[in-house]
Amino acid sequence: MPLAFHPLRQKLRERRTLTGVFCELPCPEAVEIIGLAGWDFVVIDCEHAPITAALLPGMVRAATAAGIAAIVRVAANEPSAIQHALDSGASGVQIPQISSLEAAKTAVSASRFHPLGSRGFNPFVRAADFSARATAEFFARANDEVALILQIESKAGIEAVDGILTLAGIDALFIGPYDLSQSLGIPGETSHPSVFAAGERIVKSCEARGVAAGVFTNGEQDARRWIEIGVRYLCLSVDTVYLLNAMRRRDLRL
Repeated sequence: MPLAFHPLRQKLRERRTLTGVFCELPCPEAVEIIGLAGWDFVVIDCEHAPITAALLPGMVRAATAAGIAAIVRVAANEPSAIQHALDSGASGVQIPQISSLEAAKTAVSASRFHPLGSRGFNPFVRAADFSARATAEFFARANDEVALILQIESKAGIEAVDGILTLAGIDALFIGPYDLSQSLGIPGETSHPSVFAAGERIVKSCEARGVAAGVFTNGEQDARRWIEIGVRYLCLSVDTVYLLNAMRRRDLRL
């Protein structure tokens, strides 16, 4: 039986809202719980969380077992980081700090095999069923089904959006509100009108090109507002926040 991942790319094209959670806890159980809770996807955070290269394949495998798409946010826009995430069998990659057309081209090239890009090829990795999958099938499935999400989280990134959206192979642009708020001179004020105005500009550009727009938010009120604006790839909070809030709502008072 092939080792299957749960594709998200086609769902992003169906113009319906998908919701997911960031996973910061470096354990497969956290991924499985997110899947069991019924979210559409999990973003395994290799940028900020202590998730090592050795831990990642097990967490991706947990997503497969729990029936949820695993998107890996890599540490940086580097081909080696993107390749490792995809070789692990992830449903897609999310690339931080894309602020120019050239940076976007690097991300696209590292995420796609020939003729769409120059992703490193190894037929013996998990994504290729450890060589049990024919090369042509592996290439076709990777190029057709792996999702590529680019994070726009600076003023420079916003100015580059229209150029970035001319590239083929991008499935979503993701608004990073925390770094964006810092770039706009209002660090941490993710509900500030300037953040929403910048985000709306990105969403409108995405809609014109038929590309999904995404965002992270830590609150339901802002989530509803982003959905009204047109976001279709919504990351609603983080596993650690849900755990902390659940612990605070304990019924037993000593």
